[in-house]
Amino acid sequence: MTASSAAPTAPIPIPVARALRQASVHPSVVRINIDACAGGEIACAIDIRTEMPATWRAVGQSPAGVRVVETVILKFPSLYPLSAPAVELRADFDRSHPHLNPARAGAAPVPCLVAGSPRELIQTRGFIGLIDQLVEWLEKASALELNNPAAGWEAVRRDHIHDVAVVDSAALHALVERKGGAAYMMSAYIYTRGEIGHYRLHIPVEPRPFGPNDTRLFARRGFRPNEDSGMGLAIAAWAGRAPDGQLQVADRYRPEDVATLADLRARAADYGCLEFLDAKLNHVASRLTAQPIDIIVPVVMLLLPRRPYPVVGTGSIIETCGYLVEVGKGGDLLNPQTAVRLLGHRDTPSAAVLRRTSGDDPAAPILPWTLIGCGSVGSKLALHLTRTGRPPGVLVDRDLLEPHNFARHAALPFDGERHSLYMISKTYSVAEMVASLGPEPTRLDVDALALPLHADGRTALSPTGTTMIVNTTGSAVVREAYAHTDWVDRPRLVEACLLGAGRAAFLGIEGPGANPNASDLMAEAYNVIREDNELAEVIFSAEAEAIQIGQGCSTLSFKLSDAQLSACTASMAMAIAEIQRNALPLCGEVRLGRLGDDGMSQHWSRIAIAPWIVVERATPDQPAIRIHPRVDAAIEADIKRWQSVETGGVLIGRYSQIGNCFQIVDVLPAPEDSTRSPAEFVLGTRGLKALIDAVVQSSRGTLQVVGTWHSHLQPGGPSGTDVATGAILAMAQLGPLLMLIHTPTGYTALTAEAVGGAEILSIAAANGRDGDGD
Repeated sequence: MTASSAAPTAPIPIPVARALRQASVHPSVVRINIDACAGGEIACAIDIRTEMPATWRAVGQSPAGVRVVETVILKFPSLYPLSAPAVELRADFDRSHPHLNPARAGAAPVPCLVAGSPRELIQTRGFIGLIDQLVEWLEKASALELNNPAAGWEAVRRDHIHDVAVVDSAALHALVERKGGAAYMMSAYIYTRGEIGHYRLHIPVEPRPFGPNDTRLFARRGFRPNEDSGMGLAIAAWAGRAPDGQLQVADRYRPEDVATLADLRARAADYGCLEFLDAKLNHVASRLTAQPIDIIVPVVMLLLPRRPYPVVGTGSIIETCGYLVEVGKGGDLLNPQTAVRLLGHRDTPSAAVLRRTSGDDPAAPILPWTLIGCGSVGSKLALHLTRTGRPPGVLVDRDLLEPHNFARHAALPFDGERHSLYMISKTYSVAEMVASLGPEPTRLDVDALALPLHADGRTALSPTGTTMIVNTTGSAVVREAYAHTDWVDRPRLVEACLLGAGRAAFLGIEGPGANPNASDLMAEAYNVIREDNELAEVIFSAEAEAIQIGQGCSTLSFKLSDAQLSACTASMAMAIAEIQRNALPLCGEVRLGRLGDDGMSQHWSRIAIAPWIVVERATPDQPAIRIHPRVDAAIEADIKRWQSVETGGVLIGRYSQIGNCFQIVDVLPAPEDSTRSPAEFVLGTRGLKALIDAVVQSSRGTLQVVGTWHSHLQPGGPSGTDVATGAILAMAQLGPLLMLIHTPTGYTALTAEAVGGAEILSIAAANGRDGDGD
């Protein structure tokens, strides 16, 4: 590389000198010349050698007009490196290339080198990184590879925009048929007066005919001192098949050059939709001739060409190219010299836009879901998922928003004092947020516990197609009621709640057929927590306590900042969004998260849980028995070890009073002084109390000893000894007692409970190992 310079009128700042020195060693840089150094700006001409085939080098340029050596002007601002240098190509560089930034008339072409900010690129990769991007851009331009399937089709470059229309792209592109066509839509607008003026339009994608009297719909009236508003018309047109029978694809990149109606018709012909556009324009012109108007109205034309591959940033092969004509009489739509304004397109905040921006597939189906609990966690989940284009369809919560709720709730008060006076419901506040970005959800301002009890409530709670019910109440009563309700085909429950004063989180996802159900999952979570000392200390700590924030018995909350609550809630929202994208898992899941001591880091565990074994009730009043597969495996292993005698152990779990069922999550081995024989198993006591105390202490009482298990060598129900033993033990226990019996054909059980001084015994029938839910 060689370097030369004009006599600088000011010293070159060190950052600029450093950048030029770095550029000088780049293998593609041939020469650097400092053209000017005045007014705080330094202009440099950099000659860059482009790699191209020998046949192109022989003629000095590629067929696309890119030269073997291109001179590029870099203009360093006085604020460099806080501001990036402007990059300009030679004035006669072919402007038909894509990835050229819009520029005013007469300005030099400016390449678009990075999707983000050039100054960020320089800060992360150094000035060499900018030169690398410039070289790559020139080499791709020489081979016409700036538009490619991997990067996407670059939208038509427009050096200026007169007006802007808001249109739902997904709905608009859905109009495009294989046979080609066009459609009318009405268009509401606001016009800001000025030398050129500016239209802002909203075009609902609602195709309609344009009848004999529809010119009466056109309107223009004063809106504000400097603005008009009214109703105009929009025409969307698209191509069908080419003469060879293939779908017509506009595969030639052309920068915008439409200025008149003649130009627009030529562009429509290039896109293959001229016949359809002309038919609509002629029809509107005839209507205006038959029924003249005395105002000027905007008529929008939306050309929808098919591209060879998806347009950058959209995921769609359809591009939206908008134009606007101000019409006062029918002849305006027929005059080739009628001026055409360039119309920019902005998408509506639709589900497709939200999902695409969130990195999701805009075309993926939305799985309807219901949210129970619109408090702090529920409102944040609703907002996060709504912003991914997957909002809840039903909201359930009977509570009102009170002043202290705004410390963590996603909603904001419209006015602190007035909001406290009116006491807005939580469902209303969440529904208002959701509706601002999508369909308005159904609000059920009722007690969630009442809904599953009758058919109308179940229908309201889960409209047709509902895939899951997300419970964020943190209420054990709600969890148990829904988990054990007698509801055929109930949508699967997903429970999301914070634990340990917001320093931990629980996300439970029921398995198919509610096996495991939400109650089973929480029982398993307690077992996992008790085996993790650090997690148990967080969740069962004294810090997780309620504080009083007012007077009255319903004014309890937790000490927890909005930021801390949002940290774990956002992670749970991501997990639920993942379920929405990939469908519910094939088994149950427990996910436990813990916030680090730094308040920022998080650790999550994910545990898949197979269907539980269920020993069904013999009568409706009898307790059901649900056995974790891990427990079944431990029992089978112990029986295999003691094949010729009866054996047994102690059952760890919980008893759900609402569900009237035992949930077994672990077993304790039989003490050393236990005795085994072919006829009976007698549970010993040596060291047993210490083991039981350890379970109760480590789980803070969430898990307890619920009974014992033992094996029978022959099929059959409880023996006389079992019944007698159950009666004795029931008198010494405050809750129901379970005696689980394993036989060669499955499980049977005896349950016993002392009520009012008398024991009630029941025998549960065996059900095999199918793992069916209750």
